[in-house]
Amino acid sequence: MAGLISRIFGSAGASSADETGAPKSMHVKEVNIYPIKSCKGMPATAAACGGTGLPYDRQWMVVTADTGKFLTQRQLPKLCLVAPMLTPEVLLDNLQPGASLTVTAPGMPELRVPLTDPTTPVPGSSIRSVNVWEWSGPAADEGDEAAAWFSKFLDKEVRLVRSLHGTSIPNSKRQTDPEFAAGHEVQFADGFPILVATEESLAGLNSRLDEQLPMNRFRPNIVISGAPAPWADDHWRLISVGNSGGQTNSQIYKQLDNTEGRGVVLRYVNPCSRCNVTTVNQDTAVVGTEALRTLGRYRSGKVLGWADQR
Repeated sequence: MAGLISRIFGSAGASSADETGAPKSMHVKEVNIYPIKSCKGMPATAAACGGTGLPYDRQWMVVTADTGKFLTQRQLPKLCLVAPMLTPEVLLDNLQPGASLTVTAPGMPELRVPLTDPTTPVPGSSIRSVNVWEWSGPAADEGDEAAAWFSKFLDKEVRLVRSLHGTSIPNSKRQTDPEFAAGHEVQFADGFPILVATEESLAGLNSRLDEQLPMNRFRPNIVISGAPAPWADDHWRLISVGNSGGQTNSQIYKQLDNTEGRGVVLRYVNPCSRCNVTTVNQDTAVVGTEALRTLGRYRSGKVLGWADQR
């Protein structure tokens, strides 16, 4: 998968192929990249897209200093207040000398983490063993300054590490769940390279809530507007992003073999199981009960019948 994903307002920038093959014209409302796992997302107007998703998405993560276990808002809600930032040029694969990942948080000085070519060899002394869910492997430790910065803000001894996916270091590639996407790879995202959500599904959820929730509770990479109904994407198999809308099912399948266009074809492989991160206010780090409580009543695998299919 290669191409360019652009945020397009007010025009048809995406089309889907559902089980009937009927095309649905929609547009991309948001493109979001989360450089550091479980930290604040950054909006993008355009970004190159590769086999492991959007550039630099979940390429870093915070881990425990002693065991290298990954940490998220599930354990440390304050991570949502950490704001990483990359320049637009970097997102389009234009890495300039001196480029850096800039990180800010309330009450903290600005942290700059130098950006190196992800395929550049890493000194052995900088490699740390880490784990994300079932996967264990090597990652590049970003040094004592970054570790001290995050440890102070989170009040916990932690390290900042970067994925070594693009290197030749053994065991650095993390495979996606073969039950749903055999032969594909992901960096530090929970399960798969890209998460897609629709505005219509959020509106459907909010119609059941007393207090409206913003889209950032769900941390999607791509937000689609114009879906025919809430949760219409339950039945989507493919989505073509960055091309003109109105494509047929066969046309979208054809694009899977065409990597020279500007657009990207994404294959839907699995619904996203939501966790208590959806209960964290992304602006304040205050933890509540929604959206998880309401989603559990009408969107759980048991209610939808999906749990019985596995």
